Amino acid sequence: MYPGVVTKIGQDGTFQVKWDDAGNRRESHYVQPDFMKKVTVFKDYKVGDIVEAVFPEDGDMYAAEVTKINSDGTFQVKWDDLDLDGGPEESPCKPKEMRYPPIPCDKLEAGKKYKGRVTAIRDFGAFVDIGAEREGLLHISNIASEQVSNIYDYLEDDQEVDVWIMGTNHDGKFGLTMMESRVDWGPRPPPADLGTFANLDPKEWHKGIVRSLSSWGAFVTVTLEDGTTADGLVHLSQLREGFVDNVEDELSAGQEVQVRVTSVDLETNTMSLSMKEPYDKNVGALRQNVDLTSFESMASDKFITGKVSSIAPFGAFVTVRSDDG
Repeated sequence: MYPGVVTKIGQDGTFQVKWDDAGNRRESHYVQPDFMKKVTVFKDYKVGDIVEAVFPEDGDMYAAEVTKINSDGTFQVKWDDLDLDGGPEESPCKPKEMRYPPIPCDKLEAGKKYKGRVTAIRDFGAFVDIGAEREGLLHISNIASEQVSNIYDYLEDDQEVDVWIMGTNHDGKFGLTMMESRVDWGPRPPPADLGTFANLDPKEWHKGIVRSLSSWGAFVTVTLEDGTTADGLVHLSQLREGFVDNVEDELSAGQEVQVRVTSVDLETNTMSLSMKEPYDKNVGALRQNVDLTSFESMASDKFITGKVSSIAPFGAFVTVRSDDG
């Protein structure tokens, strides 16, 4: 693909494009829409902005400062390095020949808001350019508070979106969210050794801080008494007794919670947590040697009175009596 400007719309649905640098080619061509991609050019630079711009002598980009906004739509920039091949101290530059210096990934802060541009859409999410050294991932679960079944109903290529830095990894990767409530506070540490957590009693409670929220639950940083920390997932079904429709109605990022470690998978280095009371298998369990013959002849459409003896994650145990007691 080559850069160009649409100068005319053809009657057959094609577009006449005038090339920025025609070279030995024709100055313009009619192009089918399928072979075109819209490019958004930022034009709102201000005097004093630090930018990178194309130096006219060699065509490479160098650091400069905007000193003036010219009447023809160009920007006058003053080059930081005046020894650039003996070139001019200042030059007029077109907006498409300028950009803000990429933001170093280690300077990104969780919770900070950016304007971004969607560069690619996948079934699992979208990649967004916020002007950093690399693009961030906007996961499908962080686009809207409701469940997103079809990402294309919410986003399109080259769309401008408001996003927050959800969290950063030690390897420079970072996640984005379109919901401020799902910000992941602080850089994510390297994967923790979960060996210590694998031996914990699942009935014991531990202190935790909600790190981030997703549509299926909450990620919580658990801290043991000796200071050892690791992240685990409290699934939506483990937030409390009863049905939970929206995790954001129950928790918020940064909230202190009490959790139990219910399982640890050392192969995948993942940990499952619960905020529900531990279930005692002995309570409400079916009695051994109970004679159930009195219930065999009972009609299936008959209602009888019962008493809830215990509640488990998968349901409830109920004690009932037959007509003869």
